[in-house]
Amino acid sequence: MRAKEYLEVNKQKLAYYDQVKKVIYDLYPLRNNRQKTEEYCSRNLFTDLQDHQTSNSTGGPPATDMNLESAIDCSIASQIRFSILKVINSDKTFLFAHNIIISKARIFDDLLTLIDYKLRDENGTSTQQIEQECQKYRDDYPKTNLSDFLLYKYNLEVYNDLQDYLLFDEDCWLFAFNKAYELFDRVRILFNEPFKAQYLIKNIYLNNKELERTIVDILQTLIFNCTYDLSDIQIKKLALLADKINEYDDEHYIRIDDCYLSRINKLKLEEVNWVKATKLFNYEIISLWVNHEAFNQEQRLCIIQLIEMKYRDEKQKNPHIFIYDLNSFFNSLRETVISNVVNDNVADYTCDMQALLDENMELKAKINQKDQEIEKLKESLLQLPSIQDNDGVINADETNTLMFDSPKGMTVPQLVLVFYYLFNELGVNFDNSYKTAWAKFIHQLTGKCQQNIRSGLNIDFFNKQTHKNMRYVASFFVELFPTISEKILNDIKE
Repeated sequence: MRAKEYLEVNKQKLAYYDQVKKVIYDLYPLRNNRQKTEEYCSRNLFTDLQDHQTSNSTGGPPATDMNLESAIDCSIASQIRFSILKVINSDKTFLFAHNIIISKARIFDDLLTLIDYKLRDENGTSTQQIEQECQKYRDDYPKTNLSDFLLYKYNLEVYNDLQDYLLFDEDCWLFAFNKAYELFDRVRILFNEPFKAQYLIKNIYLNNKELERTIVDILQTLIFNCTYDLSDIQIKKLALLADKINEYDDEHYIRIDDCYLSRINKLKLEEVNWVKATKLFNYEIISLWVNHEAFNQEQRLCIIQLIEMKYRDEKQKNPHIFIYDLNSFFNSLRETVISNVVNDNVADYTCDMQALLDENMELKAKINQKDQEIEKLKESLLQLPSIQDNDGVINADETNTLMFDSPKGMTVPQLVLVFYYLFNELGVNFDNSYKTAWAKFIHQLTGKCQQNIRSGLNIDFFNKQTHKNMRYVASFFVELFPTISEKILNDIKE
């Protein structure tokens, strides 16, 4: 387990947690440099040893002026060192810090506290081994060269899948990968609380929807494929997180909940739980609230102010969850509300009555035209015996299906499963074709969002929602393709 995860999981058990956390995070960028690690440890972790040596050499009291502001208190130094060893013991990237602390602490710390900690082998390849461990953990960020990210095959696959229709330059791609790695780092630290960690991803805000969507795609790929040194519990909880992240950008998630919509005209804005109402400050849901037709300008500005104040308060309490700066978003939203009202007022004053009359006449003409078309359709339908009952009366249900597109249809995950099994029957699979080509094909055929389709192609066959979708798709195939239907159901059992 990485030191960061151990630290988070055991924060209630560790003595002097805040000080230990600061040291661990200070050491992170120094891990592959023995000299800088030793300098840091000597300066900050062994002030009691410095006092001991100074006292012995001068015969006087400890030289307290040697303690630097960032150094830990001499009276608790030994306990903090012991806590640090607990945290980094299973993380091989802290090889240098581990050995330095043990070797120095042995001078006068209680040896019984160090009995479980042994010096580890160091050699000329230790730095390289630490860097390789960092790569396996995906801790090797930030990077300054995009190609370094693309050495990892799953990163390259995402890049190849998306670059054809995203107008990103090299710097934009580099930012996307660095941000995705940062978020992957953060959500792993919170693996024990996946229902909190989800909001770091689902509520991402960078003022660029395409960039946000791309970062989420990269992050999902990392979660699916990076399982190095994870316990079974970590893997299962990250799977829960991945399932929640699938709601990102989903129309069923990006909406005002019915419990509010059903009484929106009666809401007392000051009493609304805005944390819950905005699903922990999703900027798209905030926009839906502010722009809802039930509210006037004064109410909309009030909503912005209430949410903004609550966000600042929550961000101060939980900075590890609310990591995005929404100041520019709130300011822009406020300006838009004011601008829209001004524009509406101008339009009201300049509206020409004759233009309204002309528009009214035009609408009446269109209505008459549609009435005539409906009558013609009815006459045509009377000629179709297949939609008449035994008495020759047109069945209303049948005419509805003929005259209008059904508002219902398969969701993107269900459509992906349909094409997955059809393509496999034709010998086309993920091993011999690009997911990008799949996404383009399905998009052109169905009109569904290409990026959502591409994301949906990362099918998690162990997911309960996927099983539900597979049963639905199997029922769709059963009449014309019973063999495929049977195969789908068998895949659920495996």
